[in-house]
Amino acid sequence: MAKSLFFGGKGGVGKTSCATAYALSCAAAGWRTLLVSTDPAHNLADLFGRAPGPTPTRMQAGLDVVELDPDHETQRYLEQVKATLRPLVSGERSATVFRQLDLARHAPGTEEAALFDALVGLLLDTGDKYDRLIFDTAPGGHTVRLLALPEIMGAWVEGLMQRRRKVRSDYKAWLGDGEVVDDPIQETLMRRRGRLAAAREHLTCPAHSAVILVANPERLPALETARTRELLESHGLHVGAVVINKCLPAEVDSQWLANWREEQRPWIEHLEASFPDRERIRIDHQPHAPASCDDLTPLQEALGGLAPWHAHA
Repeated sequence: MAKSLFFGGKGGVGKTSCATAYALSCAAAGWRTLLVSTDPAHNLADLFGRAPGPTPTRMQAGLDVVELDPDHETQRYLEQVKATLRPLVSGERSATVFRQLDLARHAPGTEEAALFDALVGLLLDTGDKYDRLIFDTAPGGHTVRLLALPEIMGAWVEGLMQRRRKVRSDYKAWLGDGEVVDDPIQETLMRRRGRLAAAREHLTCPAHSAVILVANPERLPALETARTRELLESHGLHVGAVVINKCLPAEVDSQWLANWREEQRPWIEHLEASFPDRERIRIDHQPHAPASCDDLTPLQEALGGLAPWHAHA
């Protein structure tokens, strides 16, 4: 199975640039690489000059890109659920069930569940096609919620299975000597539980999966990044490194920039102190925002040697 790397952090810190630069480095090193965006901002098209789709698209030698659209994945996920239920319910009951599913489209957690279902598919079903899976995640707590879903949904599915077993036990007792036929719902839940367990095993194994937190040397990103590490590790997820992006260089040509650099200094120190046992990478503030992959060379050079799966495994 491919090694997975998730780039997370506050909005605007440079996650997409760092994830893309690292994916380019992996492809250049000969690794079969898939870059996946779960960020609804869809910034990858700006860097590559053309928009990737919901299935892997070859962008250059050794590098495929896929952009998961939340609306598309939610619709696909609900249609998949309907297809599973269609043989099991009929008549008036089916109309009620499907109406509830349509209403669930906008319910809290549905979008995350749909995106996670797509993520599980990429982890488990494409792992033999790629050596590296690089994820550019949405800002803020989205990364934590997404990666914690195997634990949460696994417990939920287990609860459903226990209730289903109770129903079958009561039904068997009611039948007396009668034999209960195969239960397709229980079989579906068992398959779901197996995939969730496999995904969680992969995501919590530091030899196979890691999170890279990207931050700018400013108060809010620095404080949020330290909290995010604690949350991720509380769910058993491995934080492999912190990237401190947009650091002003030692030599600046104005007093205004010198003052700004001094404002950055305590937050660089805070971030490095928050990750004493992890790789810490500083990246200088670039003269202009990257407009294409050609502008990512400095980031590729800074991130090219990153191997967070081996560290502290």
